Amino acid sequence: MVVCHNGCAVRRRWFFLLTLLAFGLALGAGGILWYTVEASSVVTVQTRIESLKLVLTAIRLLLITLVAITWPWVTNGLHRLGHLDEAQAKSLLALRWRVFAWLAVIELVLGENLLGQLLAALHEGRA
Repeated sequence: MVVCHNGCAVRRRWFFLLTLLAFGLALGAGGILWYTVEASSVVTVQTRIESLKLVLTAIRLLLITLVAITWPWVTNGLHRLGHLDEAQAKSLLALRWRVFAWLAVIELVLGENLLGQLLAALHEGRA
């Protein structure tokens, strides 16, 4: 029989609470969107989304930058708390800019629809 120490129970509790929070936030956002579509026309919702596009892009870029800035602090904190050993901490610190670059690429491809814009430009070039 496997004995679960206090740390395992704490991790399980945090995982459950964060999953519950994510579910609640997704449910709340879905409810708000559903209400918005029911209360107003699709064109009105579309214009609101278009007006918020720049703000939402700035928030996403801010969060990506925040990940890059706080990465060493979080990694060193996890190392001090004993969740990471020396080799794991160094490995995570070495991965900082790779993760940042991938997040930036994902933002460009998905968030800014770079691939769609490229395909549209290629299609216009052929026509």
